Amino acid sequence: MQVLVAYESRGGHTRQAAEAIAVAIRALGSEATVKSLKETTADDVGRSDAIAVGTWVEGFLFFGVGPAKTALGGLRQFPSLEGKRAAVFCTYGLNPRDTLAVLGKALEAKGAKVVAENAANRSHPDRGANALAKAICMPSGGS
Repeated sequence: MQVLVAYESRGGHTRQAAEAIAVAIRALGSEATVKSLKETTADDVGRSDAIAVGTWVEGFLFFGVGPAKTALGGLRQFPSLEGKRAAVFCTYGLNPRDTLAVLGKALEAKGAKVVAENAANRSHPDRGANALAKAICMPSGGS
C-alpha cells in the first residue's frame, strides 16, 4: 500500500507528526511519502492508495480555532479522492476544538473515507502515530 502523508506546518510540529506517521506506516510494511501540502501534486494523490492529512491548529483559544486556512486551501486543490482511505491529524497548543472534524469533512467532500484521526499536543507530536498508521493501513473492517 502506498500512503501519502501531506501536512501544513508552521513551527515544525506538524511536520514531525507527519514524519512519525510515515515511520509507523513503513514499520507496517507499507510505503509512505511525506510532503507539505504546498508541494503535493495531483500525481502524488493519484499514485496513493490512502492519504493522511495534517495541520496545525489556527485560532486564539476559543475564537476561530480550526485547521490552518492554508491547509484547507491545499485540500481544495486535490483531485477526487473517491474510494481512498484517509486519516486526519493535527498538532495543537491548547485545544484542537473542531479541527479534525473540519479537516475530515473536507476530505469526505472530495470522496475519501476517513478511517482515523489523531490530535497530538505540539510537545509530543509523535503521540498517536502508530494507532493512526494501523488504522489507515488495515483493510476495511480491520480499523
